[in-house]
Amino acid sequence: MGTKKAKYLKKLYVGPIAATQRREIDRAVRRGTYIPGLYLITYAANGYDQLDIMHARYLLIKRVRKELPLIVGIAIGRDEAFGLIERIAGDCYRATGAMDFRAYLGES
Repeated sequence: MGTKKAKYLKKLYVGPIAATQRREIDRAVRRGTYIPGLYLITYAANGYDQLDIMHARYLLIKRVRKELPLIVGIAIGRDEAFGLIERIAGDCYRATGAMDFRAYLGES
């Protein structure tokens, strides 16, 4: 398809429902196909937010796939996506005492 390959965080956060569909999700992200209810948690595209929760329907847009930031987490459903954000925040705070997700997660 001519788009760059999506990059995942080495210690990817995966929701419990998404974990059961991991292979299908990886294929969909790579090919730019749509999985209903799939959300990707990525580093924020702008300079002032830390993370974005992106609905997978945006993967249908070639430009979005081409410029996709590092994927930090995958979730099925909004509740699972927000739960992953809570988990990332909790892990970050326990490990560093601060809320700098990029510094905690690394690989930016």
